[in-house]
Amino acid sequence: MKLIIAGGGTGGHFYPGYVIAKELELKGHEVVFAVKKNDISIDILKRNDIPFFELDMVPLPRSLNPIRFLIFIYKFAKSLFLSLKVLKDYNPNAVMGMGSYVAFPIVIGAKIKKIKSFIHESNSIFGIGNRICGIFAKKVFLGLPVRNNPFKSKSILTGTPIRKSFEEKPDIEKIKEKLKIKNQKTIITIFGGSQGSKNINEAAYYFVLKNKTEKTNYTIIQITGKKNFNETKKRYEEFELIDENLILFEYYENMQEIYAISDLIISRSGASTISELIKVKKPAILIPLPSSAQNHQHENARFLFEKECALIIKDDENLRHNLIKNISFLLKGNRLSVMTKGYERIEIPSGQKTLDLILKEITDL
Repeated sequence: MKLIIAGGGTGGHFYPGYVIAKELELKGHEVVFAVKKNDISIDILKRNDIPFFELDMVPLPRSLNPIRFLIFIYKFAKSLFLSLKVLKDYNPNAVMGMGSYVAFPIVIGAKIKKIKSFIHESNSIFGIGNRICGIFAKKVFLGLPVRNNPFKSKSILTGTPIRKSFEEKPDIEKIKEKLKIKNQKTIITIFGGSQGSKNINEAAYYFVLKNKTEKTNYTIIQITGKKNFNETKKRYEEFELIDENLILFEYYENMQEIYAISDLIISRSGASTISELIKVKKPAILIPLPSSAQNHQHENARFLFEKECALIIKDDENLRHNLIKNISFLLKGNRLSVMTKGYERIEIPSGQKTLDLILKEITDL
């Protein structure tokens, strides 16, 4: 079969579609990606020889600014015209939107051309794009349960596709040797999503300082994000905080390794992170991005909180204090093991099971 996948803009809207594309290619199917102009995902698609085309789209305006609406209408019309041309020339069996606004013209174009469409919503709340695209979709795949789901009759709780590397059994000792971790101390990993977070890095600094001055001696892995790395490292060096108890990265490709050796994860609560946590069953402190659309990161975090797998703290002026307090709370007694058991109450497919469910629906046309 031939499929067009529309996604990108953020890692959460790109990587699940990318995983689906790679799996389809392995099974002998053809995939073309639709991404926004100059998307961050283009280099990955080029490196993996996945064909793609670019749409000059912008998000649906969230304000009443008439100029923004005119720009949106113009770019949407332009993108719809290009989508119709690609649909005519490529003639796919189906299209699939991954939640990005790039999916707008592709899904609507598919409706015009009478081509079946599917969408995947990885968050606990439908984004504006998926609320519109879902009207035209044959099936709606859900990464997490969605409250007040307007497409309940055609929704399937599949989970969110994650990288195949998460299916591999990790060798804990080899990973520790690779990262030069020689002790058996509690390992705490802190990161702020694919782009990093200045606020989380700031709060982490004070936790590292406390770890050093009070000699609590946890091993802390901090992934700063590329744009924050130099500043963060310089600050640690200035106060002589870099030692065997602190491992600093700007980015780490094989995150399954970090999850495998960590006792506690501290992170944002984007859909990809939530899906990875469900797969690896790691206790977490989640710090939702305050500016996330419709506060969806808080809703994602709430799902794990209600299953007693995670705590939630706000990204506000009290972040530093609350982070240190909650880490201290969780590392007492057997609280981490209780949180790990909470994952047993989650009945969402993950890993290969997720892929198999989605691919069965897409290819069984």
